[in-house]
Amino acid sequence: MSTAREQNLAVLRGYFDAMADGPAAAMPFYSTSVELTVPGSHAASGTFIGHDGVVTFGSTMARLTDRTFRLVPIDLLASDDHVVTYAKASAEVAGEKLEWLRVIVSTVTDGTLARLRFFESDQVAVDRLLNAASTC
Repeated sequence: MSTAREQNLAVLRGYFDAMADGPAAAMPFYSTSVELTVPGSHAASGTFIGHDGVVTFGSTMARLTDRTFRLVPIDLLASDDHVVTYAKASAEVAGEKLEWLRVIVSTVTDGTLARLRFFESDQVAVDRLLNAASTC
C-alpha cells in the first residue's frame, strides 16, 4: 500500500508525463476548481480559477512568448499534502532569451492538483521579459 506522499508524487509525475502530449492531456490532473496563482506584473500574472483559468494562463504564456516557453522539471518533492516542482524555465521574446528557476508549490486534493503557487528565482527579469512581449 502506498503512502499519501507516494500517491501525491505519482500525481505530479503523471502530470509531467501527460504534458509531453500537450496541455490538453494534462488537464485531468487539475481539480475542476483548481486555483493557480502566478506572481508578477505581466499579462500572465494573477489568480486563475478552474480549467478555463488554466487554459487562459497557458494561452497567455504561449502568446507572450510566441510559444517558446519551456518548463523542465529538475526535482519533484512530495509530502502528505503538497508537491513541489523545482524546475528550469525558459522563454524568448523579441530576440531576448531568459532562463530562470521556478518553484511550484501545489496542494493535492482527491488525487488532483487543487492549488498551485509559482515562485520565480528572478521575478524582475521575468516581468521585464513578459512585459516586453506586451509591447511587441
